[in-house]
Amino acid sequence: MEFSLTRRRVGLKSGSMVAERTPLRCLVADDEPQIGSLLRDALAHEGYVADVVADGEAASRKLAEAAYALLVTDVMMPGKTGVELVRELRDRGNETPVVLMSSFLSDEALSACSKIEHLAFLQKPFSLGDLRRAVDRAISPIRC
Repeated sequence: MEFSLTRRRVGLKSGSMVAERTPLRCLVADDEPQIGSLLRDALAHEGYVADVVADGEAASRKLAEAAYALLVTDVMMPGKTGVELVRELRDRGNETPVVLMSSFLSDEALSACSKIEHLAFLQKPFSLGDLRRAVDRAISPIRC
C-alpha cells in the first residue's frame, strides 16, 4: 500500500473537474517541545496540518473540540498518559487513527493497546521513514 498523508477532493469549476489537495488535520501530544516541533514539521512535509499540545489533558480537550485525521501521542506525559488518552478516545466512540510513541514500550502499554484498532506503535528515537510506516499502519483499514 502506498503511503499517502493527503486526500484528494474533486469539485466542479466552470463545468470541469478540478482536483485539489486538502491537508489533513493531525494532533501531536508530547511533553518534549523539541519532539512536538519535529513532528509538526515532519507531518507538514507530508501534507498534514498539525496542532501540538504538551500533555494528555490538553490533547483530550482538543479532541473534544475538533475532528482530527490522526493523533500522534507520547505514552509518558504528565497528567494523562498516552494510553489513558487512547482509552478515553475509544470510550467516546472516536476511531481516530493513533500513533503511540515511547522510548520504552512496557508490556503493560502493549497489552492495554493490543486489541485497539487503528493504532500503531513508534519507538523513539525514530526516523522520518519510521514515522511514515507507523502512520501508514495506523490509518490502514487492516488491524495493526
